[in-house]
Amino acid sequence: MSRLLNTDEHDVVVELMNIGIGRAANALSQMVQDEVLLSVPELQFLHPAEASDSFCAYLPRLLAGVMQDFSGFMTGRAALLFPEDRSLELVRAILGGDMSADEISELEQETLAELGNILLNNCLATLANLLHHEIQTELPHVFNVATPHLLSRLSLQEDTDNTSFIMLVQIEFSLRQRDLQGYLAFLIDVQSAGVFVAALRNYLAECTE
Repeated sequence: MSRLLNTDEHDVVVELMNIGIGRAANALSQMVQDEVLLSVPELQFLHPAEASDSFCAYLPRLLAGVMQDFSGFMTGRAALLFPEDRSLELVRAILGGDMSADEISELEQETLAELGNILLNNCLATLANLLHHEIQTELPHVFNVATPHLLSRLSLQEDTDNTSFIMLVQIEFSLRQRDLQGYLAFLIDVQSAGVFVAALRNYLAECTE
């Protein structure tokens, strides 16, 4: 399964991500006044080339996204991703339907950045709190990219050779009343994952006491 986590630790990451994404989804639901449907988080340990293949199989070809770096007890990069041709519709759902297309377009980047900040921070902060650690997040960045180039945009290192691993957590979400869907991806640097793994083991120990 992975070279970093055993089965119990793997399941804990999925469980904690589920809680964090659930809270983030509640925040999004309030923003768009619609029910947010979530997939079960999928956790994989991949070589960079495998991660790129996974993105291409999993995601639409053109994406609008928000990425945010984080550091502390774990280091990595989180991304909120949408089909590029539907990003304006998402912004309209957040801002309300009575704005013109030009007004929505002008506010697109600002609104997506705010949305990414709320969702990604919500999820990361929940994960950190549950594991009794602190995490710091940088300001979010809005971007557009073709999916084959997504990994290089999100890369945690300058090179993307096959000597390192990426811990990739992918979640798909959609809105019940609108034909809108999005994706969350968390790339965690396994080279500096010792504190993260120790936190998982402490959490497991507390749960079994």
